[in-house]
Parts: sequence; C-alpha cells; structure tokens
Amino acid sequence: MKSFPFVSIIVVLVLCLSSGCNDDSGVSSNQSIVGEWQIVAIHNSSPSGPTLGPNSGEVISIIFSKDEKFAGTTSVNTFGGEYSASENKLLIKEMFTTEVADTNFGRAFYETFNESRNSETGFSEFEIDVQNGNMLNLEFKDFKFISLQKK
Repeated sequence: MKSFPFVSIIVVLVLCLSSGCNDDSGVSSNQSIVGEWQIVAIHNSSPSGPTLGPNSGEVISIIFSKDEKFAGTTSVNTFGGEYSASENKLLIKEMFTTEVADTNFGRAFYETFNESRNSETGFSEFEIDVQNGNMLNLEFKDFKFISLQKK
C-alpha cells in the first residue's frame, strides 16, 4: 500500500508534538544568564589589551528574562529586545534602543552589538563564559568581550 510513508509521517508528527519535540517554548535553554547583570568592563582586544570601564557612578545594566527577552539601561538610554541562548552561545535576535547621545562607555557597549553581528543572520553572536555563577563574559571577534557581574 502506497499510503504507508504518509501514515508514518503523520504518526511521527503526532508523537513529536505530543512529546514536546517542538522547541518553541520561548524559554532559554541556558538559564545561567537569566537575571540582572551590570556591565563592568568592555575588553576591546586581547586579554592584555585596552579595557574600558564605567566612569564613577555610571551604570549599564541588563536583565535577561526566562522568556528570551532582555531590557536594560545605560546612563542616558534604554534598550531591549529578544535573545536566545544555548549552553555556550548567546544570539541577540532583535534589539531596540533610544537614541540619545551616550557616554564613551555607553557607545562602546552599543558598538559591541554591531561588531558581533553575523552578516548572514543579522544576529549579534556572543560566546558565553559564566564564572562562579556571578560573573559572565560575552566573547566576540576572538578576544573581544564584555564582562558582566550579577546584581
């Protein structure tokens, strides 16, 4: 009977949908980045290269929520968007921001999203390196990275 492959496909689809094969749950698979973080440094090249930190009293914070959304503030702007995270990779799928002139640290922070953008997907891509559960490095372009501390 020629309908066997069609019936098999239907059975597989039903089993897949009922067992949760569909990974559109909207929940990040890397829960270690979920929470509120403060940007403590932006490293522009090798680990021994130049590092940019915040001015006194300057804070850039970002909150990664479980539903794959993020939001944050620099000293003068707000930003947010959508992300996905696997065990070792963070993809910024969409980002919006207000457009007020920012500090040098704020501009360097935004520039990391442009520099880490994959030309094929349009997503900003970072390698995730969590240290002791309270420090997070988002690495891009070889040795460049953003250092964050959990609040």
